[in-house]
Amino acid sequence: MIDIGSQYIAARNNLLSNTNLLIDLENAYMSFLHQIVSSVSLRISVDFNKATELMPFWRNYPPIQRGRLPTGTSIPWSEVGQTTIVSNIIRALSYGNPEITYPGLPSGADLRFLTDDALIHFDIKITGPNDRPDEVVASPNQISGNGIRWEQGVINSPVIITGARARMIFQPELPPLYIIQGKVIPCLTFFLKGVYDVKTLGYQPLVKLELICVPNGLLTFENPLYIKNQGLFIPGKDVKGHLKKRVRVRMTPLESIASWRRITVWQL
Repeated sequence: MIDIGSQYIAARNNLLSNTNLLIDLENAYMSFLHQIVSSVSLRISVDFNKATELMPFWRNYPPIQRGRLPTGTSIPWSEVGQTTIVSNIIRALSYGNPEITYPGLPSGADLRFLTDDALIHFDIKITGPNDRPDEVVASPNQISGNGIRWEQGVINSPVIITGARARMIFQPELPPLYIIQGKVIPCLTFFLKGVYDVKTLGYQPLVKLELICVPNGLLTFENPLYIKNQGLFIPGKDVKGHLKKRVRVRMTPLESIASWRRITVWQL
C-alpha cells in the first residue's frame, strides 16, 4: 500500500507534466462560479444595500476604523460584504451542485468547498473608492504554493516578492493539491471582489462584483512559472515585522496570462 506522502509526490509530478489539466480545471470552475455569482448578484446587491436602511440600528456602534490613517469619511464595510455575499453564495452553491461539501479545514479562504475533482478556496474581498481597483490583497492562506516537499505534510517554498519600493519573503500556505480518500484533488483559489461607492457616510452602495482566479501554485511557481509575469505579485501592506505577510495580486499581469482570469460578473 502506497503511503500518502509517496502518493502526493507522484500526483504532484503528474500535474507538473500535465499542467493543461490544471489550467482547464481552473477555467471550468471560473465558468461555474460565474454562473453561481450571476444567479444571486441582484440578491447580493439588495441585501448589501440594506445596511443603509438599517443604519439607525447600528450607527451609534459602528465598526472600528481600520488602516494607518483612516479618513473617517466612510464606514468600514467588510462585515456588510462578508455577511451578504457569503450567505447568498453558499445558498446558490447548494442549488448549483447538491454534491458540494464543506470539509473541515482550519485555515483558508472565507469559503472552502469540495467537489468531485477540486477543493476550492473562494475568498470575498470588499473594496471602496480609496482602495486600488486593479489588485487584491491576499493572505498566505489564500494562495497555494509549489508543494515542493513532503515532511509529515506539504511544504511550500518561500518566495521572494519584489515591488517598485519594497522586497519581501512571502510564504504560501495552501497546498497545490490534496489527497482525499485516495483521490487526487487539486487546490483552486478564487476571489470575489465586491466594490462599493461612498455617497455619504453609511450610504455606501454596491456597484460591482468581480470574479478573479489566481493560478494554482504549481503553475505560478513551477511550470509555466507565471510568477515571472512582471508585477503579478508585489509586496502587501503589512506593518514591518508582521509574521504572515500578505501579497498584492495585480490584475493587469493576471489578465495577460488569460483574460478569463478576471471577469466583471455584475455592475450597477
